[in-house]
Amino acid sequence: MPEHVLLIHGWSASDKSMAGVGELLAAKGYETSDVFLGGYPSMDDDVRIADSGRRLNAVIAEMQGDGRLPARFHVVVHSTGALVARWWMAEYFPRGGAPVANFLMLAPANFGSPLATIGRSTLGRLTKGFTNGFQTGTHFLNALELASQFQEDLALRDRLSADGHTESPFSENGTRPYVIVGADPIFGTGILGEKAWDGTVRVATANIDPRGVTVDFSKGSILKPDFRAWSRRGPDETPFAVIPDRSHLSILKPAAGDSASKDKTVSERLEKLILQALGVKGADGYRTVIDDWAAICHETRQLAQDGAEADALRDRILGRAGADGSRFREFYQIVVEAVDDTGLPVDDFSIWLTAPKKTRETQFKAGNSVTRIEIDAQLSLIQDRHVNSCHKNRLSLHVDRRELLANFLRDRIPPSYEASLAAGITAASPGKRVGYFDMDGKEHSALIRLRALDPGDETKGKRFLKRYTTHFLRVILPRATRDDVFTARPLR
Repeated sequence: MPEHVLLIHGWSASDKSMAGVGELLAAKGYETSDVFLGGYPSMDDDVRIADSGRRLNAVIAEMQGDGRLPARFHVVVHSTGALVARWWMAEYFPRGGAPVANFLMLAPANFGSPLATIGRSTLGRLTKGFTNGFQTGTHFLNALELASQFQEDLALRDRLSADGHTESPFSENGTRPYVIVGADPIFGTGILGEKAWDGTVRVATANIDPRGVTVDFSKGSILKPDFRAWSRRGPDETPFAVIPDRSHLSILKPAAGDSASKDKTVSERLEKLILQALGVKGADGYRTVIDDWAAICHETRQLAQDGAEADALRDRILGRAGADGSRFREFYQIVVEAVDDTGLPVDDFSIWLTAPKKTRETQFKAGNSVTRIEIDAQLSLIQDRHVNSCHKNRLSLHVDRRELLANFLRDRIPPSYEASLAAGITAASPGKRVGYFDMDGKEHSALIRLRALDPGDETKGKRFLKRYTTHFLRVILPRATRDDVFTARPLR
C-alpha cells in the first residue's frame, strides 16, 4: 500500500514552497497523487495559528472521509508549519492517537525567530506585506516572537509538564517527531550578527526538546529557592540533526546541487535524512535515528573547533580550511518569565548572568557597581537579549555554550567565586505600598543557579542547561505589601 504525505509550509510562503520536497518523494517511489501540499493564510492579520489548526483538522477529516488520505499518513512541515501542526495534534489528540505516523519538521520555528519583530514592523509591512494590503499576519508573528507565551503554552501541551502529567500527542510507537535544521545562513543575513542559525530560526529554537523549571523565591531562600524541574511529555529525546550546508530556504530543496557543500556525503545527506525519518515503522527504528542524527550533530559541532583536525573538516565540508567556524557554535536559549506569588506578572525586572561567591551569603545584592564577571558574561556569553513586546514579564537570552564552558567557567572566574553560571534577578517595586521580597525599603536581588562544571545535582540547577535547547524559567517572586493596604480601627 503506498505511503501518503501531507506537506505544510511556513509563514509568508505558499504551498508551492514545499514542491521541492514533494518532488524528492516522487523521485524516491512515492506516488505524486499521494503527496499533498497543505496551505494556510499566514499573512492575514485576523488569522491565528489556532484558526489554521482547526481548519487543518476539518480538511484531514474530509480527505479521510473520501479516501484521499488513509488512516495513517506522514506530515512534513517547514518553519511556522510546525506550530500549526503541533497545535492541531495537541488540541485534538492530547493523549496520542493522531493519524500521523512520522512528523518531520524542517527548520521549525518551535521556539521563535529573531525576525518576527521585523516582520511586524513598518519595514516588514512595506516589504513582506506589499502585495497583501500591508498585512503580515500579526497574530502569527506574535506567536513567533522570541519568548512568546504561545510557544510555552504549546510546549506545556505536547513536550513539557509543570504538574507531573505525561500525556502527549507524541510517542515512539505513535506519532514520532523529528527535527532537521541547517546552520548555513541565508545570503545577506550576516549583517544581523547572528550565530548558530539558518538565516531565520536559531538552532536552539528549532529543537523540540525544551526544558523547564519553576524557581520559587516565595519558598526556600533568596540564595536557595525551591527549584522544581518540569517533566517530559512524549519521548525523552527527539531525533535532531544540525546540518552545516542548508539555510532556511535551501532546506526545502533537498537535491545535492542545492547544498552549500561540495562534499558528496554532506550534500546528499538531507535527502537521506528525510527518507530515513519517513521510513521508520516503530520504536526500534526511531531510536536508531536518534543515534544516527546525534553523530551528525557531533560532526557539525567540530566545525566550530580550533586546530588542524577542525581545519581539515572545514576544508572538506566548506571548501575553506580557514572558514569562520563560529557560526557552528552551540547555544542555549533561556526564556525567563517573572511573576509574583499571586500569579501577577512582574514587568519591571532585570536579569543578568554572574557567578555565585564561595562565601556563605545571606543575601545576594545588586550593587551600584557591576562586577567584572557580569561585564564579561554580558560581552562574551549573551549574543542577544529580547524582551517580548506583548508580555513585558518575559524575555529571552541567546547564550554561547562553547564560550561558557571553554573559557568563562574554566579561566575567567576569580578564586573567590564558584565555577558556576548563575542568573541574578531583581525587580523594581510597582509602587510605594507594594514591593517584592520585603517592604524594608531596600532593593533585593536573588540568585538562580544554571550550570556548573562539576556534575552536581540537576534538581538544584547544576546541569539545567543543555546544548541546542530552549530552557523555560518561571521565576516566582514573593509579593510584599505595606500594612496600610488594609487597616481596621474602632469607630470611636
